[in-house]
Amino acid sequence: MDWKNKNVLITGISGFFAPYIAKQLSLQGANVVGGFHDEKQYSYCKMSKLHQSITLANVDINDIDRVKEVICNYEIQYIFHCAANAIVRTCVHNPIGAFTTNIMGTANILEAARSVGGVKGIMCMESDKSYGSFEKNNLPYKETDAINPTNVYEISKACSGLIANAYSNNYDMPVFTVRAANLYGPGDMNMSRLIPGSILRMLDGNNPVLYSGVANYVREFLFVEDASNASIKLMENIEKTRANVFNIGSNSVHTISDVMDAIIEKMPQKLSVEIVEKDLLFKEIEEQYVDSSKLLSIFPEFSPRSLDQGLSETIDWYAKNRANLPRPV
Repeated sequence: MDWKNKNVLITGISGFFAPYIAKQLSLQGANVVGGFHDEKQYSYCKMSKLHQSITLANVDINDIDRVKEVICNYEIQYIFHCAANAIVRTCVHNPIGAFTTNIMGTANILEAARSVGGVKGIMCMESDKSYGSFEKNNLPYKETDAINPTNVYEISKACSGLIANAYSNNYDMPVFTVRAANLYGPGDMNMSRLIPGSILRMLDGNNPVLYSGVANYVREFLFVEDASNASIKLMENIEKTRANVFNIGSNSVHTISDVMDAIIEKMPQKLSVEIVEKDLLFKEIEEQYVDSSKLLSIFPEFSPRSLDQGLSETIDWYAKNRANLPRPV
């Protein structure tokens, strides 16, 4: 697929994931419209100067009329819907906000695209958290598994995926959803997350922090640029991928403790981990990782970075940009 002069809307451009899709498509000649709601003080879009090569559009995904206006005015052909309330801790303290943005925001994007017409492909960014908790012997998650979300964020993302499925089936819209593993890499401004928060604490000479009881939790970490490569490839094959859900993972799992040790090993000064108590409302899945076989059937050459390589690139970026970044709380 040739992206040259294709009109593409990418929601959530002031977030972490969307700018990577925007950057790649812009380099391939697409006319990228980056949708944002709040103009954040810190964003990878600004720091990477991506905003100079794309069009920015102020659009609240909870305002369906504004979404329709943007799709119509820019004659949008493809949509990568990445906007969401993506912070698990924030969602648990503001469930109505999480449900409004993650569920109804997705419905508004899809209904606006249906009403305006002319959209040839839509990706909805779901989450591997949609699966919920499985027994260890039932992992990795497969797209055919029955989902079992139990907490606010998990349920909000699972519902957004079900809405995408409804629009695909009821209206024959070219929609697919992506359930990605934990994304990391340069430009993540959410310092409550393990990797960016730990890196910046240590660069500032402070001890990294772990919540009590999570050291042995198992996670799959995926470099953000690899996730964007896969998402674009899935869109390029929309006639095969429509009406489907796709896992995107790195095929490599680690305990939280192992990830922390890997970061510490790469830092110039060796610091010890500080254990703090976790908010009782903040509940997390103990083990989660995905089966990416279905993605590989579409994108067999997909070969994501190892955690070692990805952490090296990530630490290097934060070290170079630390003066212009927010600090972990």
